[in-house]
Amino acid sequence: MTHIYSDTFFDYIDQGARRSAQHVIGLLAPWLAPASVLDLGSGRGVWLNEWHKAGVADVLAVDGDYVNLDQLAVPRASFMAADLTAPVCTNRRFDLAQSLEVGEHLPTSASETLVDSLTRASDRVLFSAAVNGQGGEFHVNEQPLSFWQDLFAARGYTAYDCVRPHLSKNREIEPWYRYNTVLYVNEAGRAGLPAAVTDHAVGAGVPVQNGGDAMWRLRRNVVSLLPQGTVTRIAQARAGIIAARAGGKRSAA
Repeated sequence: MTHIYSDTFFDYIDQGARRSAQHVIGLLAPWLAPASVLDLGSGRGVWLNEWHKAGVADVLAVDGDYVNLDQLAVPRASFMAADLTAPVCTNRRFDLAQSLEVGEHLPTSASETLVDSLTRASDRVLFSAAVNGQGGEFHVNEQPLSFWQDLFAARGYTAYDCVRPHLSKNREIEPWYRYNTVLYVNEAGRAGLPAAVTDHAVGAGVPVQNGGDAMWRLRRNVVSLLPQGTVTRIAQARAGIIAARAGGKRSAA
């Protein structure tokens, strides 16, 4: 990794991640019923903390060594520091692996490595990554959803677009989660899935389409015209303001 993410970045991410996780996990937990979950690019582990609240006792958070261990949302024993641009080996399998809004922070050359790490770990993968023009801090690999779909397909994983139809209009969820999240499953992982998932299988050769309403598409069109450095500075400034507001609310409470 060539970019170090600050506590301010994670303060900002955690605000929307926890609220979003509650809704997404509330939808998926009854369908997938995982007993173990791996999160690659977990940050402090907010998503895994919500999976734990949903009854998953066995979780593993993986992210860079820049994560402040004193601010983890999971036990330290459930966190592993690793470089996501290199293969991540946990020496075990999980019922579900996830990586949410992480791929865009890695160089394009590491895309296959990330997908390999996920598919090595589980038959079921919950995945989202920023699409072209989404914008954010150090987004160096924004891609259409079909880019990642092709990488998973090459490893025998089918896309199940079962999340977005239910949650795309829920504004309690950050737009990148409700517009970008897709479940990928191989043949072994398909066993036991309910119709609520299998009915949303995306056929071979059919690309997963980028989502979003008119305002989201307009935002992406505008952001795509800006230099990456400018987008990162805007994202950092916005994150700082939101994190400061959240900190002020906690202090007042």
